[in-house]
Amino acid sequence: MLNQNKGNRAYKVFDFLHRHIIVIIIAVVITASVLSTIAIVKGDAAPKKQKAEETATYVSMDTVYLAMDEVRTLNPLTSQAEDVYYLSQLVFSSLFRLDETLNIQPDIVSSYKADAKSGSVTIKLKENVRFSDKSPLTAYDVRFTVDQILRIGEESPYYEYVSRIDFVEVSGDYRLTVRFRDAADASLDNLVFPIVSSSDYTTEQIVCTGSGQYRCASFDSSRRLRLKANKYYYGEKAENTIEFKVIPDKSRTLGLMTTDAITAYMDTSADADVEAADKKLKAVQIPSGEMEYIGFNFDNLHLSKAEVRKAIAKAINTETLIEDDYSGAAISADSIYFPGFLGTENKGDAYPQDLSGAAKLLADCGYEDSDEDGILEDKKGRELKVKILVNRNQENRLDAAHSIAEALQEIKIDAEVESLSWSEYRSRIKNGKFDLYVGGYQFDKKYDLTALFSGRNAIRFDHQEIRSCVRKLETCLSADEQKEVYQQLKKLLQDELPYYCLCYKVYTLVTVNHFNGDPNPTFFDPYRGCVFWTWEKTVVKEDDEGGEQSE
Repeated sequence: MLNQNKGNRAYKVFDFLHRHIIVIIIAVVITASVLSTIAIVKGDAAPKKQKAEETATYVSMDTVYLAMDEVRTLNPLTSQAEDVYYLSQLVFSSLFRLDETLNIQPDIVSSYKADAKSGSVTIKLKENVRFSDKSPLTAYDVRFTVDQILRIGEESPYYEYVSRIDFVEVSGDYRLTVRFRDAADASLDNLVFPIVSSSDYTTEQIVCTGSGQYRCASFDSSRRLRLKANKYYYGEKAENTIEFKVIPDKSRTLGLMTTDAITAYMDTSADADVEAADKKLKAVQIPSGEMEYIGFNFDNLHLSKAEVRKAIAKAINTETLIEDDYSGAAISADSIYFPGFLGTENKGDAYPQDLSGAAKLLADCGYEDSDEDGILEDKKGRELKVKILVNRNQENRLDAAHSIAEALQEIKIDAEVESLSWSEYRSRIKNGKFDLYVGGYQFDKKYDLTALFSGRNAIRFDHQEIRSCVRKLETCLSADEQKEVYQQLKKLLQDELPYYCLCYKVYTLVTVNHFNGDPNPTFFDPYRGCVFWTWEKTVVKEDDEGGEQSE
């Protein structure tokens, strides 16, 4: 305890401060504020954040940095790696490519004639296509590539496409005929495999020569892959360099983008756009190949009626479902086919929520709540009850199933959710032990839906005209003929409604904030258009005292 000596000078000072402490504090704060204001007005004490903004500049960069997993080989015909599949579209040409609506477009094909009856395609190649070693790409390279894929077998990611080819007949350096084993399986969509050089390729190769817009300049499997423009490319040449960096943990990628280490990244997570916004990054959402849908069992007494299936669809609000159960990371679609498939317009949900319309459909079909217990019965008194099958390991799908059950209760359909393990769920669907199920389907870019409509389909649906249209889409039709068949099929699917599309999930292409170019990605080609991508790196100048500011 302090000794209270009135004659002590130190104590007198302490006593004064103790009795006037509040006044002193206020005076100090006011003085500091005034001095700070004067300094700022003079320009002597600008806040650090403001100063950094004033000294920041941007340097244009023509090397685009992308993320990839570690891969052992870049061989496009043998590697099953997703990253190799994507970058192969930059390094290799193909006979045909798919556009953003999944319609077929010629790549190195100058002209072609498809014969749906015989299952053959006669092709004339462009004569100015060269591999990155300057050698010409000829019909012999196409035949060689087909033979190599068939020899590799199911280990090749393109075997499913090429296995349908019977033979390739070469009739000149730039002319060939592709004959399929079965006319019913002949489709131009199968001719989208990368073409390798017959004079240079072996299955043991790690880096292969291609004829695409880029060539492989260097490759270190544990660190990076560097792609440079193929100066012999027949079309519009790349204006930049692409460097793929090996990122062991892809969850760190968005964080790396804030330091300019990665320029662009395709993120498939539901909250990618939100996270990108938080990090002040740009984001472009695109439809994925992942559909969420309802499958109806046609062996069910009630669900075999189109009116009941349509009433169920009308009871569901897909927009609310997307927002509440799929985190907003999805879009409505008017068909189970890809939104805007083959250039048709996607009008959103083909059966937007309409509870009164749903009730009318059921009433017109003879259903009424005659005993007033809140559940509809048919004319024979059988209650309209359904069990909704769903796999419990997909949380958003399980939530959607419960939302659907609540919606059906609104139109007096007694709905109960059955959530099962993945194996039980699949077994029940395979054996037809369900009323309706909520499922997911991940398509590849060919969009071959024959399995959903074959004689062995899980929902026991049999419709000859629909099956015929689905099969026609897998034959040698031109782009215009494909679109015409699909428009007919789309109407049939909406009328019959064997499957009801709840939504299509979306992916997000995230880019750095100062990004230049027009991103035009697809779920199967995320780097489409990247040949013209550039970006601006943030650089901070040295401050007035010579100290370097951080970037």
